[in-house]
Amino acid sequence: MPSLVVVGLASGWNLQGWPGRVNDDEGIYVAEAWAMLVPHHISNYTYWYDHPFFGWAQISGYIWLTDGFNRYSSAVMVGREFMWLINLVSCALLYIVARRLGFRRAVSAVTIFLFGLSPLAIYFHRMVFLDNIAVMWIIAALALATSPRRSIGSAVGSGICSAIAILSKETIVVLLPTVLWTLWQNSGRRTRTWNLSGFSAALVLLILGYPIFAALRGELLPGKGHVSLLSSLYWQLIGRTGSGSIFDPHSGTHGLFLLWTGLDRWLLFGGIALVPVGFVIRQLRPIALALALQVMFLLRGGYIPYMYVTAMLPFCSLMIGGTADRWWGSLYYGGRRDFAAGPSRLVSLRTNSGRFAVLAFSIIFAISAGPSWFHTLTAQARTNGASAEFAATTWVEHNLPNGTVVVVDDYMWTDIKMHSKKDPVSMWKVDGDPWVTNNVLPRGYKSIDYIVLIPQTASTLATLPTLAAAWKHSVVVKNFGDDLTVRRVIKN
Repeated sequence: MPSLVVVGLASGWNLQGWPGRVNDDEGIYVAEAWAMLVPHHISNYTYWYDHPFFGWAQISGYIWLTDGFNRYSSAVMVGREFMWLINLVSCALLYIVARRLGFRRAVSAVTIFLFGLSPLAIYFHRMVFLDNIAVMWIIAALALATSPRRSIGSAVGSGICSAIAILSKETIVVLLPTVLWTLWQNSGRRTRTWNLSGFSAALVLLILGYPIFAALRGELLPGKGHVSLLSSLYWQLIGRTGSGSIFDPHSGTHGLFLLWTGLDRWLLFGGIALVPVGFVIRQLRPIALALALQVMFLLRGGYIPYMYVTAMLPFCSLMIGGTADRWWGSLYYGGRRDFAAGPSRLVSLRTNSGRFAVLAFSIIFAISAGPSWFHTLTAQARTNGASAEFAATTWVEHNLPNGTVVVVDDYMWTDIKMHSKKDPVSMWKVDGDPWVTNNVLPRGYKSIDYIVLIPQTASTLATLPTLAAAWKHSVVVKNFGDDLTVRRVIKN
């Protein structure tokens, strides 16, 4: 469809250069995908159940099928290529969901444009995040839950997709009530119990595989000398330090919110503002619930990850598109006119005032958001935010002695590991992985030869004492701009 072509071109242009190297989770997931392909391990370091490994297993499968590591000098690039494909599949699935919720074809296409062309969406959709994979699978679950066939097969398929979404990124479980509500609304009275049972059985059976896997490895329950699934879940849900209140100007959550709204406030604010309207419109109630749940978690003051907004974007797009379609005229659901609200309400929704409101908001959006979107999208097409990282990686590969222990960020790790005989160590594992401490750095900071990083904040170094000591006893050897330097550790 034409909308997919437009989104594909916009999201693929300068895929490597923008955004730059802003969150090294990208490098972590590509490195873990590498570990599955080369040494055939679950992770490149000790797997501690921070996330289910099926997310990067999908990245690994794509790299294996396309010989990705041999096609690019940067390992992260093939990961971003996979994200580009995931984005297009998500757009196609979102179009199906919009049509099955009753949106007109034109409005469904506009929904895709909102989801795929917003600068906020392009920024996060092209980065190698497990959230993008999980969102694709949850949209697939919604597409099956809204199937006009209303069959138990569709319900089971929706349960399978939901399980895969959770096994790709466990935090997507917050959207499970949305899928269940959608399935309940779309099921007939006679088949509703069967459909919900089939959905639940498929979901639970697949999800149970993860704790069974941990139990077979002796890593389900906490214990001395090993990682555990339950300990990691506790840390993720309760023990992790919060990011602070969104209303606190000095908090991490507030900073993230400024980043998101600085890229595009229109899609995010527009979708959230329409949540009360969504609860009035029957077909949009599960969509409104999805946004309401995510806003609630955003406001609770717990830990908010960098890419949290990713799962909000498809529902913001559906909320805006669905509301516009309903205000324009009567809504069609699964190919049938929806009379659930009563004929009198349907007639009122076809008034000129509703169409005037849609036109007015469209004009306001075009005038207000259009220039901002154009400026951001043209800027991202010209920005190369990865040049310093590429230069430093190449220099390390060709100029440092073989066998050198070099601490790097996770963007560089896989490239140096694959293309040289150096021994790269992720900065986060210097003090965070006992295996690294015992086997790679037995003499503490004196086991480190070089550091290739941007200057680290005092708060970061406080959590990494070995790296802090190495940094204190190091001198700059090479500067690559953007504050990225190669530092040699002095061991006297």
